Amino acid sequence: MRLFYLVFISTLGFAASVMAQAPLSAIDWLSDSINDPPVFEIPTDTAPLVEPFIQDISVKKGLTPVSPDAIGLLSPALTGFSAGLWGDMLADDIANLITNFPNEGMPEARSVFRRILLAQANPAPNDIQNGLVLQARAGRLLDIGALDAAEALIGLAPATNPSIFEQKFNISVLTNRTSEVCDALKTAPAISDDLSARIFCLARGGDWNAAAITLSLGAGIGAIEPARAEMLMRFLDPELFEGEPDPAAPNPMNIMDFVLREAVLLPRPTGLMPLPYLYRDIGTRAPLRAKLDASERLVMAGSLPSNLLFAAYREGKAASSGGVWGRANSVQLLDDALKEKNIENLSRALLNIYEEFSSAGLLNALAEEYAEVLSTLEYSPEFNGAALPVLDLLHLANVSNSSWADGVELDENRRLALAIVTQAPLIIDPSGSAMQQSIINGLNGPLPNNPATVRLLGLLEEDRQGQAILASLGLLSDGSMSDPEGVRTGLYVLVAAGQTAAARRIAVQILLLPVGG
Repeated sequence: MRLFYLVFISTLGFAASVMAQAPLSAIDWLSDSINDPPVFEIPTDTAPLVEPFIQDISVKKGLTPVSPDAIGLLSPALTGFSAGLWGDMLADDIANLITNFPNEGMPEARSVFRRILLAQANPAPNDIQNGLVLQARAGRLLDIGALDAAEALIGLAPATNPSIFEQKFNISVLTNRTSEVCDALKTAPAISDDLSARIFCLARGGDWNAAAITLSLGAGIGAIEPARAEMLMRFLDPELFEGEPDPAAPNPMNIMDFVLREAVLLPRPTGLMPLPYLYRDIGTRAPLRAKLDASERLVMAGSLPSNLLFAAYREGKAASSGGVWGRANSVQLLDDALKEKNIENLSRALLNIYEEFSSAGLLNALAEEYAEVLSTLEYSPEFNGAALPVLDLLHLANVSNSSWADGVELDENRRLALAIVTQAPLIIDPSGSAMQQSIINGLNGPLPNNPATVRLLGLLEEDRQGQAILASLGLLSDGSMSDPEGVRTGLYVLVAAGQTAAARRIAVQILLLPVGG
């Protein structure tokens, strides 16, 4: 019989002996089991797969905020948000608002939401320093797959309570950077009553025996459910299960289930994986197809910088045509055409990539990647049908180029987008669509006369800027399919809340991005 089973069986006897002598001491023994393991070399944790999606951040370590809820990676000077972002809202209300707010809408709307999650702000008046709002913010970053940002945010808070520790642990096992949380658990075992976490940390620290004993005792007293106990056994010694059928994936599958199954190379369930579970698929060791699929989904969620997606597109030759491989091939063809500077080939490549990325909902990412280099090109009639796609990409990236704008005939949406990007006067055309008129009025018009505007401006007067901004983003969430009056109100309130640049970019995206954007 293999060593693991010998240990498992013998420790069950040990557990029975312990419980017979002192029934209340079994859990105490489990808590103590992590304190003094033998010295082993701890595996080096991985560096972040991507840099946190944060710009111009200065984090001063060593300074402990008065409340965990005041923690943020972006200062009011960077975000344009008030320090009193939530006014007199209670902590439970703020947390519920953040937790339930959908990460939907135009790319810039998602960016505004992400900045709210990362922003420094005063805690609620009923704050009891339990980090409730911080956990809601980190939880939403985790939900959308922005693990580096979530880890950086929650990492600024000490693990002073079990809830914050659990969140730190869940994020760290997904990023594979567990040294800090495992050290914290070793120092203060009472911070978590999850034996799976203790066993995982013991194993990661090299103490296989203590991990096996803890597992055996925990399973023996019913503190670990059988399915989890089996997965932990597989994690500790996968060779024991060679030839055994793969256990079915639990539904739903929580983070520890996922990590343990990945560690022993069990197949994933069919269908789309939740965004947080895609993090390892964008690492250097991931197969290219998995990396492309994961990167596209995370970029569309606003959780991954688009340049990393395009780096993946350029990694290797497309294995087939269509889908992600078709987009990878179109990127490489455009890169080659830009180097050759052959207008015919460049026009063909631009038309192809515009169509590919538009249908995939990645047009804004394409603009972010190529606008700078496209802005250096001079318009020529030889570009023919590619001129309008180029101009769209420039405007989506908030870049203007007069040679392209003067060389093509623009429809009403494109003329308005051009005026917004160049900050020209916005003049209402009576023959324009209701959406175009609403955008102009929202950005530069009189006060909308509707109850929604009155209510949201009232929130701003009450210093509930965060609540007003999120409500405005909700009115804009359907893009070009949104109610025009709601678009007018949403843009107007964003401008009133000091988010003029964001409002203008959202307006351009509504005008130029296809439905689903």
